[in-house]
Amino acid sequence: MQQAVIDPTEISLDAYTMCSFVPNLTSARAIPLVLIGYRQSEDPWFVWLVPKEGVDSAGLTDDPYYAKVLRDPRAYFKKKLAKYVEESGSVKRAIEMLIDCHQNHLALTPLTELREQPFRHPLQVELIGAF
Repeated sequence: MQQAVIDPTEISLDAYTMCSFVPNLTSARAIPLVLIGYRQSEDPWFVWLVPKEGVDSAGLTDDPYYAKVLRDPRAYFKKKLAKYVEESGSVKRAIEMLIDCHQNHLALTPLTELREQPFRHPLQVELIGAF
């Protein structure tokens, strides 16, 4: 039996934020959804941390708005970010607007500028199946 070789892809970003879904606002537990980054004069990059078919919202939220976001986070974030890019004319500013707008159930980390430096520490996340 032949094993598939995984060829890692290097992603080089100028800055990034990570968005997680926080089911209960008083909880420290969150489900990472997407890493959103950019490089100067390029479209935003999305590194999805959930399956393409989204996340089942049962047991996470009864709110229909967030249930819809979890079912199709790709469509939600692409549409929301495109709106902010159109308003601001800048991918960096659009990401900053997204961060400023969403800080309740959709919590985003501050925009981290990499300046060609690798991550200094591993990200601590809880994977969806770990509940």
